[in-house]
Amino acid sequence: MKSAKNFFNSCWITLSRRSLLFTVINTVYFGSIFTSTLLMQWWFPAPPNGEFVEFPGFAFTDWGLPALVLSIFLFNLIVSGFILTTLTGLMFFVLPLAILVWRATIWGALLNGLSTPMLLLALPTLIFEGEGYVLTSVAGVILGLSWLKHSLIYGNEPISRGEALKKAFKEATRLFIWVTILLFVAALIEGFTIAWLA
Repeated sequence: MKSAKNFFNSCWITLSRRSLLFTVINTVYFGSIFTSTLLMQWWFPAPPNGEFVEFPGFAFTDWGLPALVLSIFLFNLIVSGFILTTLTGLMFFVLPLAILVWRATIWGALLNGLSTPMLLLALPTLIFEGEGYVLTSVAGVILGLSWLKHSLIYGNEPISRGEALKKAFKEATRLFIWVTILLFVAALIEGFTIAWLA
């Protein structure tokens, strides 16, 4: 029990240490959603009745709610979070941010077409999922900078690139505890929302 508490404490400390990076990426992500929504309203205004986009339901709700939630969660965690937003940072630290902005732009375009009730239904998923992706992007940026310019994240610590990369992987692992929690909550909300709409 004590070791689990210590582990979660270390996860919290890691997140706290990266609070500035987390805040900047949060601002970029949600700012991009807001900007995209405004631009889409200007270019493609929704009809007066506000029923531009409605979701008729999804066939895969036939799998059952637990399978639906699990499939959403695993896809968001492994594909969208880990592969696309974190591992890309190993190639170049800017890629996680670029992917995040691209995702935010799509979200903004989708939100523009939603009626007010649908928008309110989508907001909880948007917030929890968004925070999860922001943290995956933080992990990706740390991984990318660790081998490219580790002094930007570890200051003047006398460590090699290899040691910095190992340290960054440990940080990313701790951040992914929070990512897992956030994306699981988002999947639960999204799964219940889809099942209710279907």
